[in-house]
Amino acid sequence: MNSAKFDVAYLSIDSIQEGVGSSQITPLVMGLAAQGKKVCLVTFEKSAPSPELVDRIQKSGVVWKRREFGRTGSIGGISRLRDLRRNVPDADVLHGRSDIPTAAAIWSGVQAPVLWDVRSLWSDQRQLIGTQGWNSITARGARSLENTSAKHAKAMTTLTAAVLPILQTRHSRLPAIREVIPTCVQTSKFVSSPMPKGQMICLLSGTFNNYYDINRTRQIIEAIRKSINLKVIWVRAGESPDTRLGVGEDLVVSASHTEMPDLVKMAHFGMAICKEDDLGSLAAAVPTKIGEFLASGRPVIVSKGIGDLDTFFKDSKAGIVVSREASLDGLATQIKNLIADPEAPDHCRNLAMEHFDMEKAITIYSNVYMRMLETG
Repeated sequence: MNSAKFDVAYLSIDSIQEGVGSSQITPLVMGLAAQGKKVCLVTFEKSAPSPELVDRIQKSGVVWKRREFGRTGSIGGISRLRDLRRNVPDADVLHGRSDIPTAAAIWSGVQAPVLWDVRSLWSDQRQLIGTQGWNSITARGARSLENTSAKHAKAMTTLTAAVLPILQTRHSRLPAIREVIPTCVQTSKFVSSPMPKGQMICLLSGTFNNYYDINRTRQIIEAIRKSINLKVIWVRAGESPDTRLGVGEDLVVSASHTEMPDLVKMAHFGMAICKEDDLGSLAAAVPTKIGEFLASGRPVIVSKGIGDLDTFFKDSKAGIVVSREASLDGLATQIKNLIADPEAPDHCRNLAMEHFDMEKAITIYSNVYMRMLETG
């Protein structure tokens, strides 16, 4: 690498004090630093970080440049884009996590190749979720950032193989350097264990925004309960235990990401049922919670079309795919048989190690950076 101050500048508008940042960004940049890379991390934080977090990042060797998150909505998004564009560090490689950071890197004036880290079909996802202030004008603006990223990035990584044909249809040009790096999980923390004894437990994990199909989730739980004594626990970070999903949950608890491995271990299976209104958007992303369940040796019930899971679960004995139109008769028997299989935890763990392992992802990202520099 040349004499730039940093080897890699990792740019994100996500806070590392919240779920995605804590589970995905922090271990990745610290892993890159552990390989000997000089890493600068730029994030937008909604509150002052704890001294413990600042100390942990500093001791890892990562230089963390924190920006103020500011307003929510489209105006806040434009403000963060402008702020980030003016504050991109000098580095050999610029890693943009999603469309705003990638476009900011491209427009920053820093002479370095840019990696477009495609975390979702961002403009489509915002519209599906129903983000505040999202309309046809903001959607077009968001799509323009995707267009810029596709046209000018040197490399791109996607969470799924399923999204590649969609991107090829949408853009006349895509980066020549491409890799699929699924949602990463710290498999050293989420470890496999035998199924627990006693009453069957379904764990619902994390945030359930408009991306998720709450009505279908309720139907699935009701179908299973027709023949199984099922306890449903919803674990959510930063929410009052009084908040309810309304899917028939028996218990709602708040927990930090560091507490999740032990909570997942106490369950028999997880569930992630998304709306099938936009299969293109679903094809682009995989919720982190799915990888965490699998790494812990727990099967997952998922809706049709999430990333590459239809293919992964076809022969893996690690999960069940349920379409919106499918009959739920027999689902209870399916999940009961899956959990009764003494090799089920191994099937789940093996799938996670093959596709969702953070250590493997760190190595692949490092190789992508090298290819970006070698091709000039």
